[in-house]
Amino acid sequence: MKLVNLIGILVLASLLACRDRVAPEATVNLRVNLLLDNAPLLLNTQRYRNANGNEYTISDFKMYLSNVKLRNRATGEVFVQPASYHLVERSASTNVYEIQLADVPANTYTELEFSVGVDPARNKSTDQVGALDPTNSMAWDWNTGYKFLLLEGRYFPATGSPRGLVYHIGGDANYRTIRLGLGEGGVSQLQAQGGQTHTLEINAEISALFKAPNLIDFGQSSTVMFGEVAGRVADNYAQAMFTARAVR
Repeated sequence: MKLVNLIGILVLASLLACRDRVAPEATVNLRVNLLLDNAPLLLNTQRYRNANGNEYTISDFKMYLSNVKLRNRATGEVFVQPASYHLVERSASTNVYEIQLADVPANTYTELEFSVGVDPARNKSTDQVGALDPTNSMAWDWNTGYKFLLLEGRYFPATGSPRGLVYHIGGDANYRTIRLGLGEGGVSQLQAQGGQTHTLEINAEISALFKAPNLIDFGQSSTVMFGEVAGRVADNYAQAMFTARAVR
């Protein structure tokens, strides 16, 4: 074989290898800070007052965040996390819950999208594992589906004895999708670099469940599962509960 032909073959092989080489992908850690009145949510020990003036404590808080996506709004490119169901809860040790997004293509992302709840395709099937396992005490039954958000505690009326505070919000009608802009409001865009790990931090302000845009009175509604009040709470978590805090 002539030397010139050998060199040509080697060059062609090198070009093909470069073309087929996959760019390294990034990891994005989504940190969810569970807050109440802009401070870490405390269980059992702290009496809170909602916007209606009702005093209460919280003993348990959980919610499903699902179908997480990152989007470049300029180009329309979207990263979709597969099998994206996460049971976010206030544990005994921390108010922070982390969701790891693996294999994120290198790109500039200007929007975070996720939903509160379990989408209709999965909501009526409780034969699930992982975050959707019924043993997590977040499923009613196959016909009713999952509790999208659970808040339990005590309500202390101005007169009379304390009452249980039970907000179990579920039902397909209360599934909500939230989109948070990145690169605005003092939060930078997410510049995902191949082979690097980034952190995207969001705050979940639990007091917003009861005040914006719908004011909730525990004196009238201390136990809520479905119906009009549940829909008002769902509108509140869709519109006012979540904010993007930082990108690192």
